[in-house]
Amino acid sequence: MPDSATLRIGIIEDDRFTKTMLEKLVSKQSDFILAGSWSTGEDALPELAQLSPDVVIVDLELPGISGEDCLRALSAMLPATALVVLTVHSDPERVFSALRAGANGYLVKGAPPAEIIAGLRAARSGGSPLSPDVATMVIKAFRKGPAQPSKPAIPLPSLTPRERQILDRLAKGLVPKEAAAELNISYETLRDYLKQIYRKLQVRTRTEAVLRYLDAGRR
Repeated sequence: MPDSATLRIGIIEDDRFTKTMLEKLVSKQSDFILAGSWSTGEDALPELAQLSPDVVIVDLELPGISGEDCLRALSAMLPATALVVLTVHSDPERVFSALRAGANGYLVKGAPPAEIIAGLRAARSGGSPLSPDVATMVIKAFRKGPAQPSKPAIPLPSLTPRERQILDRLAKGLVPKEAAAELNISYETLRDYLKQIYRKLQVRTRTEAVLRYLDAGRR
């Protein structure tokens, strides 16, 4: 029986070389357990529903059920599981589409092993790991506004002034600790506010909350 500090990792990846590399990488970590690995969403989803791992790595280019559809299914089926995309694609449309589908993090294939391992740990701790190029693109998009303005703005539920202040700062690219310092509140207090924001916006991650906020035009 794994202890609470052990991370159980699932992998959905159809490329044999990448799948084997990830399996070995996960198996080498003393605090990781490989819960299972699959080449298709059709094979993965039924078993993941029973295994409930802490983190699932998802490739976007899968045969059959797409990676995005896997993200949507897993997000609904396993709300406590962190979902990290690992893909060759880093264009804005793919990134934001995956984040909206429920991804907690987005890493690009070719990332150093240490970056992948750190990303998995961060995702399990509530973070949103992004490859450096993706992070830069996301921050620029946040500063400009919605990445896909063709979608009609969806009114936000009632947010308190403090909750809006927090979202404003996160939308400018500040990390939670920086936002807390700027607002002169503790990091723990800001985390409590974030939990309320997630509940109101019906999202699971900081990135999803900011995207939802930007989609609504900060209203």
